[in-house]
Amino acid sequence: MAAHRPFFVIVPGAAQNPAHHGYLSHLLLLKGYPVLMAWLPSVASAEKVTAADDAAYIRNKMILPVLDYEGHDVILIMHSYSGIPGSAAAAGLGQERIAQGKKTSVIGQIFVTSLLATGGEGKSTTETYGGELPPHISADPVLDLLRGNDRRVEALYNDVPQNLIDAVAVSGLPQGKTSLDSPLPRASWDTEEYKGRVAYIRALKDVAHPVSLQQTMLDLVKGVDWIIKDIDSGHCPQLSRPEEYAEILVELATTFMAL
Repeated sequence: MAAHRPFFVIVPGAAQNPAHHGYLSHLLLLKGYPVLMAWLPSVASAEKVTAADDAAYIRNKMILPVLDYEGHDVILIMHSYSGIPGSAAAAGLGQERIAQGKKTSVIGQIFVTSLLATGGEGKSTTETYGGELPPHISADPVLDLLRGNDRRVEALYNDVPQNLIDAVAVSGLPQGKTSLDSPLPRASWDTEEYKGRVAYIRALKDVAHPVSLQQTMLDLVKGVDWIIKDIDSGHCPQLSRPEEYAEILVELATTFMAL
């Protein structure tokens, strides 16, 4: 069965360790779906890694190898910051790719309490969202890094089981500041090739990205047919409600495969 199913390509958010998605990945594998995930180049990098660099990595190292070499379709799962480079990475790899005679494509994009911005206008993530860092993030200007401060647990892990919180908080790594200060690459979620193929999972207890912010971002988008799902979790449903989260992802995969 897995031989004919799409890959879930999981793109972790800023400062996120792929290990935080390990149990979710295991659940999806048990349900018969192949999974791929990797570090973003901007994570734990004091080099000048831009959002466009992240997008190029996602495209060339995470999506295209699955499409071209493994011969599977891809469903892109983007959490938090990764919606910015992830959607840009998928440009031209959806129905445009099929129109070119290719047999595989990105058949769906799933945004999980993710940032949404059209991009391509020269503004950075920081500028787009008010010009200030969130209160749970502090800048290290010497190393050009962003670090979670003592407010990060409440912001990111408010509903994570107590026996996980310490290890999860410690294993989150700093984020390269350049990635949030560099121009946003042009997203693809509003393009014709992904019409009916974009979903947004709202995290109802998210402190970092309150549901009011998530809904405002969706409301500002015009002419896009979003599939909306809700999960009663904080910012990291992969840690606090992985079983329910996995069920939602499989439900969305079934929808995309039927199109």
